[in-house]
Amino acid sequence: MKKKNLISTLYEDDFILAVNKPPRVVSVPAAGIPLQDTILGMVQKEFGAKSGGKSDGSDFQPFLLHRLDYATSGVILFGKYERDREKLENIFRDERTRKIYTTLLHGVPKGRVVKHRLAARHSAVMVEAETHFTVQKIFRILDVSCALVDAEILTGRKHQIRQHFAHIGCGVVMDDMYGDKNFNRKFRLTYRLGRMFLHAGRIEFFHPLLDRMMKIEAPLWPDLVVTMKRIGRRD
Repeated sequence: MKKKNLISTLYEDDFILAVNKPPRVVSVPAAGIPLQDTILGMVQKEFGAKSGGKSDGSDFQPFLLHRLDYATSGVILFGKYERDREKLENIFRDERTRKIYTTLLHGVPKGRVVKHRLAARHSAVMVEAETHFTVQKIFRILDVSCALVDAEILTGRKHQIRQHFAHIGCGVVMDDMYGDKNFNRKFRLTYRLGRMFLHAGRIEFFHPLLDRMMKIEAPLWPDLVVTMKRIGRRD
């Protein structure tokens, strides 16, 4: 596995690159956050062409196909050549694409689906949003039943997983925006996790340039592995 600057390659072919994004790294530049401090900048520095780019789009200059939140770790996809951008960006408009996250919840959710309207990404208009989930294991943490869950988002609303589970009273552990702040404070002191427990563990999609279905998985980030071991010892 290729590693440098915390960037681990999960998959690579002639058209796309997938890496395991570290937590506490933004996807793209923003006010006060330069390119070199983003996952885009890190990947471009490590994998991008050194020749400065070619106008015909034949130079390898990675570009993001989707984004992950600052605190979220996991699999994230990049296109490699500008000439392929349109076809590759259609991956996330394709109904065959699946994005599955692993998260630890404060509480145990009932059922298998959360349907609750959320604000659109670029407006205050409320739109349909749907999240499917499977409870993998239940733990007793700080006298509260908590659940390790695999969650799949069928729509791509901002903070969808975090908002949906908070809506049903089972906020993501260590999510200080939508979760239970008192529980998170105790959890941080006990288990020493410094970010929310949310990891993009798997992406499945139809590769438009290789003409086949793909499945790319990202192992749980080390801080979450350590947290689960600590929970297991106390459970």
